[in-house]
Amino acid sequence: MPALVRSDLKEKYEWKTSEGDNPDLIHEDAKHLSRREGYEMLPFLNKIGLKNGVFVYGEGNDITKESRLTFEWMLRNHFKSTAPGREKVIDWINDNFAALAPKHPR
Repeated sequence: MPALVRSDLKEKYEWKTSEGDNPDLIHEDAKHLSRREGYEMLPFLNKIGLKNGVFVYGEGNDITKESRLTFEWMLRNHFKSTAPGREKVIDWINDNFAALAPKHPR
């Protein structure tokens, strides 16, 4: 799977954990995705796959780094929820990818 690494990310992030966060358990302990924290965004983006033509979290077929970077741009610039759960984020990506992806400034 072509996973992103920290240097691939285009947005600026906090890399120090917030109080109560454990970066080693972030997928298990996070109730929502903090889009300003790199230690949450990077593994989240890397766990997105494609299954039956739908983006899914934690399963599915491989996607490109470019798709992952498009998701990063979409989430940081267009997603308005303040405390989104992963399921809500994936639903939003599926609902908005076709319209927003062509606008991604590469």
